[in-house]
Amino acid sequence: DVDRTPIVPNTSAPPTNNTPPPPPPESTASVNPPLRPTSSDSRQRGEGDYTDTRIPADGSRPSMNEAVSAVNGQLEDVFFAYDNFELTSQASAAMQRDAGLLREILHEFPQLQVTVEGHCDERGSAEYNIGLGDRRAARIIAALGQLGLPAANFSPVSYGKETPQCTERNESCWSRNRRAHFVVRTRSTD
Repeated sequence: DVDRTPIVPNTSAPPTNNTPPPPPPESTASVNPPLRPTSSDSRQRGEGDYTDTRIPADGSRPSMNEAVSAVNGQLEDVFFAYDNFELTSQASAAMQRDAGLLREILHEFPQLQVTVEGHCDERGSAEYNIGLGDRRAARIIAALGQLGLPAANFSPVSYGKETPQCTERNESCWSRNRRAHFVVRTRSTD
């Protein structure tokens, strides 16, 4: 006959190995957090979801400006390889996450405009990088169109190498500057 009584470790004795204790359980206090942009760190990791944060805890709908602020805080940059405007699998994944956020906010506020900024690293001439930034922004807009987003809501702009995120002269820094960046805004009244 086999004893089927579960073995329970003695928790009052100090641990005999160097294994750290398990982390405390995550809080579930706020199922529907108040409207707020997420940090850039969480955007880079792909965390956060516009659907979960756009409706304040009291259930009211955010204003258009609140929704724009929230989604601009969550959109990820789409990064490119050196001297290239084609989407890698990692860039496609980031762009698809952004497409979900953009689809949602454009459905709720179809009058919004999204600027897709094309950026480059410092290498190459200013003229060449303006052209490459244009091609990067256009590639993103074309890919978003293939995902069913309305082209009329998107406009490209190229900053070439003029607005770097990082100014160190190394590959790690340059790779952060080769990007497409989204800015959601209300349409101008001109």
